Amino acid sequence: MKKKFKSIVLVAALFSANCSYAQSGASEDNPIDRTSYITNPSFENGTSGWTVSNLVSQSNTSFPKKEGTFYLERWVSSGSAGNASVKQMVKNLPVGVYKLTVSAQNILQSNATKQNAGVNIFANSETTEVYTADDYIVEFKNTTGLVEIGYESKSAGGNWIAVDNFRLYQVGYVEKAEVATNLQAKITVMEGFYDAEKKGSADFLAEINKAKGMIEDSESSADDLAKEISTLDMALFAFCIANPEPGTGTAPKVTSTNHYIPTGSTEALVRATMTGSNIMERGVCWSTEHNPTVLDDRTTEYHSQNGYIYHIRNLRPATVYYIRPYIMNKTYMVAYGDEVKIVTHPKGTCVGTWDNKAPTEEANIRCRTAINQTIEYFNQWTGIRGFTLSGHYGAQTPTADCSYGGWMRIGPNAGNQAIGTVIHETGHGVGVGTHWRWNNCTDTREDQGKYGKWLGREANDMLKFLENKYNDETCYMRGDAVHGWGNNASYDWFVNGADKDKHIELQYLGGCCLLYALFIDGLCPTTSYPNGLSGYTYNFDSEKKYYLMCKDAKGGLGSGLLYARSTSATGWNHYLTQEKIGDEAAWYIEYNPTAGYYMFKNAGNGRYLTHASGSTNIGLKKITGTKTPSSTEYFQLMPDRTDVTLKAGNNNIKTHGYWLTWYDSDNKSIEAGSMGGLFGTIKQSTFDFSDKATTQQWIIISEDEIEQYKQIAIATGIKSIEHEVAKSEEKPQIIEIYNAAGMKISAFEKGINIVKYSNGETKKIIK
Repeated sequence: MKKKFKSIVLVAALFSANCSYAQSGASEDNPIDRTSYITNPSFENGTSGWTVSNLVSQSNTSFPKKEGTFYLERWVSSGSAGNASVKQMVKNLPVGVYKLTVSAQNILQSNATKQNAGVNIFANSETTEVYTADDYIVEFKNTTGLVEIGYESKSAGGNWIAVDNFRLYQVGYVEKAEVATNLQAKITVMEGFYDAEKKGSADFLAEINKAKGMIEDSESSADDLAKEISTLDMALFAFCIANPEPGTGTAPKVTSTNHYIPTGSTEALVRATMTGSNIMERGVCWSTEHNPTVLDDRTTEYHSQNGYIYHIRNLRPATVYYIRPYIMNKTYMVAYGDEVKIVTHPKGTCVGTWDNKAPTEEANIRCRTAINQTIEYFNQWTGIRGFTLSGHYGAQTPTADCSYGGWMRIGPNAGNQAIGTVIHETGHGVGVGTHWRWNNCTDTREDQGKYGKWLGREANDMLKFLENKYNDETCYMRGDAVHGWGNNASYDWFVNGADKDKHIELQYLGGCCLLYALFIDGLCPTTSYPNGLSGYTYNFDSEKKYYLMCKDAKGGLGSGLLYARSTSATGWNHYLTQEKIGDEAAWYIEYNPTAGYYMFKNAGNGRYLTHASGSTNIGLKKITGTKTPSSTEYFQLMPDRTDVTLKAGNNNIKTHGYWLTWYDSDNKSIEAGSMGGLFGTIKQSTFDFSDKATTQQWIIISEDEIEQYKQIAIATGIKSIEHEVAKSEEKPQIIEIYNAAGMKISAFEKGINIVKYSNGETKKIIK
């Protein structure tokens, strides 16, 4: 905590040292443009820098006050646009009197001139109401260098709200004496909290004394003093967190953290369960470093859906973060949940077009808006690149439809000219009901002719997360040959009909999260993704070792591990039955967030698993100097769909595997062959997407788990395993015997013997 406190002080000091501002010429007649202090003021870089709720980027020309290419809006066909907001904390703003000018509207299209309540622009506590399309101004005084600006709708009277082009002008000054008075008042408050016996007291006192010195220093500017007010607030928060009071009631506690966390390109969703009394705040904190605290970035924003789903925004794409849920009571006692590593994926590059052939401009607006809103959600939550949604007006189309590849028609019914319908139809455009892995693959969806369950892991896990029914086996994705939906679900997440559209953000982003999960399971969103999407599917610690075991008896299930048998070649062997597992069978895992692929570096020789084009072998490649692994070292980890249980008495391990797959002229995958002499073979084969392809499915074992696997391997025969491999009913004959090192022998020896039978099965026999 002390380290965190020092970092806060250091940051504030750097700001103070590097920021100085001219104080001449600002007046109503001669304003100084301070818009540069606002990040992305006209949304030309999407929503970067802003916290946005229920507003989406739009590029049409319908909003007459738009500046540049994009603006933000929310539209519903009738009634209220509901709640929405966009806001930003502007930092290090020079002390002064300001005017914030914003282009905005709050329109009821059935009565466009009516002044509708419920929407305003704001700067800190100052607000100005918004009605018809116009430039709106809010005036405020800044004495701290920190101001929150934004646009907010609370049950808007209009059905179409829009905002763009934030401009900030300084029109006057605040005297240094006034800021000094405010700072002195803040110091007095701080001194009331100071206690020399408490943790961090020396740092806290140093900041108080620094503030006093700044007041006395004639060289300190009003801006320096203003920033020090904010710095003292942060210092007090850190001091209180370091020294919580006992208080009364139930202590705060995070009782559970759900480790399944959906991520977008700049957002993430987190579930946690918390308890306590006299609670001041609960939410999620995050950092790019381990063990984030409330002194790092944090949010309290949530969706209410069978519990809380906390919504993190403003992350960076393709970046590793560490998150922890937290709860804090009014005496600053803070409890944290488990730390979870997450990886944001690259932002998608989907685009949408509309042919503008609807008979009225109102209909064209509705369709364009729905398409653009859908594309915004797709680019945030699905990661698809290179997909084009091509929208066309269909005068004879009863509702709407879409073919694989994105050619869409929207009919004349206004209720279907909306985002929920367009997201639904775009689902068809990316494979739901239109790709063979949905409608003609019994491995992915059972009972193809009826309402079969989707068998992929990721989509079912995603639905359980959204519904908070993670242990409920009746909650799963299902569908017929054309459509998909959730079984035992609160929402129709894929909006199968305009009447199922709840017009809320969670339903839309949840539907896109489910689509992304289907792609991870192998559904192909475009022909450019022949193996579905490659993403972050196995959570690992880069400092730990991992082991790979084939999920087939002929490939070493129960005892065999993938290993480096030379500096350039791989194989598998019965390491789990040996006294020691050497580093040649251990691997460090790496992940490229931009590409979405995993890499495996051998712990013994530092070489990477590789699949050279045209080769049938899985080899090892040395990476030297500044070079980094290339695409021939990239592997997509696609979760398989069947479980396997290794048993030793009451000690059971239930797990599953992954296909290590890639595309090279066609779909390829790592496959384990049978034991032949000293080792089992490892090769690359044509990817087999079926459940029976267990020789291509690999169990990943962490160094924390390896001893448990080893004990089971020693205590049981290799075939004391429940799995889906067909067993011969005829009594097999012994055809080969090997010792524990893999050497072929003519008769049983004392110790461990590996026996191969005529039906292809392998067992371990101890003499």
